[in-house]
Amino acid sequence: MVIDHLVVADRDVLTLVEGVPEDERVDVVARALSVGARGLITMGLGIDVAAVDTRVRQTLVSVADEAERRIASLLDAAQQALTRQFDPEQRTSLMAKAMAEFASLQQDLLGRLDPAVEGSAATAFLARLAELLGHDGDLEQRLAEALDPDADGSALNRVSASIDRRFAELRDVIVHRRGVDEGTSAEAARGTAHGIAFEDRVEAWARAWANRVGGCVVERTGLVAGSLGGGAKVGDVVVILPNDARIVIEAKNQATIGLGGKDGILKELDRALANRHAEAAVCISGRDAYPAEVGALGLYGNRILAVDDDGTMTGVALTLAQAAIAAAAKGSIDDIDTVAVSDEVSSIRKLADQLRSARAVLTGVRKSVDGLGDTLGELRADLLDRASAIERAVRPPA
Repeated sequence: MVIDHLVVADRDVLTLVEGVPEDERVDVVARALSVGARGLITMGLGIDVAAVDTRVRQTLVSVADEAERRIASLLDAAQQALTRQFDPEQRTSLMAKAMAEFASLQQDLLGRLDPAVEGSAATAFLARLAELLGHDGDLEQRLAEALDPDADGSALNRVSASIDRRFAELRDVIVHRRGVDEGTSAEAARGTAHGIAFEDRVEAWARAWANRVGGCVVERTGLVAGSLGGGAKVGDVVVILPNDARIVIEAKNQATIGLGGKDGILKELDRALANRHAEAAVCISGRDAYPAEVGALGLYGNRILAVDDDGTMTGVALTLAQAAIAAAAKGSIDDIDTVAVSDEVSSIRKLADQLRSARAVLTGVRKSVDGLGDTLGELRADLLDRASAIERAVRPPA
């Protein structure tokens, strides 16, 4: 069949053909005619499509109405069933039966708990409680037996005997160690007070040095646990330099400070470096407590030992620590003239010794001057007294 000059005035057909490439449109139209022809043959030629559509719509409306009627009937039946079962006004409903049973259980429970009802659980409990706690009850008797200090084997008698025994042991220990402990405890208390006071002085010297340098932060860390854990508080003062490098300071005010070994000051400074995340460590001793080879100033890598009583050597030690940190940051440790540094350190030691000697002499002179001033004051008072006496003697009588 060849169909030419066929005009179809149908928007759906136009939309179908427009969406197909031009070279495929003949095949698409052929398939559309084929599908449409099969549909007409299946439904039967001469059937009005509009009539079929109307009939289908009527059928759907009828089915929907019937479904709605059935659903309404089911809902009404369900509502009536729920009402019959849960309406408390209907004696045969489940709700009415449950409420009646609950009322019975409530009355029975209250009856069991009512102390006014003979034989109730509350009455039995109160009676048993009276037997235990009442006058001459079981509990009173047991407490009296347990708290009788004179009864052998009673709890209070055993506790009293144990306390007496502990106090006797403590008294023996105190009497035995009194002669030693009296002097030792007083000395320990004085040592602790002196140590805290010296830490205060070292902190003040560090702050004075930091103020001269500028841009530094000084923190008192002796009472704060560090990163080593376990409450490690080694490192009394930390100086944070402008470049965020850290110098940790240990303050010592004791008669003897060991140098090497696991308990020596160098190992302690290593722990302080780790505990306070510092790059250099300084130990300031308030006494000449280091071994003889250390002297007033000792340089051990990034660990510096110094003896100080006025802040001078603290400033020197912190300056050396800052220089060591700067050299390490530049990677120029190997380029340092160790001989020249050693000579300068030796010079500083000699100057420190001279300063200490001069200070001792000055202290002696000051004491002598103070003593001479007191003597002169006494002489002046005596002279004034003598002059007053002479004035009274030569003055003519009034």
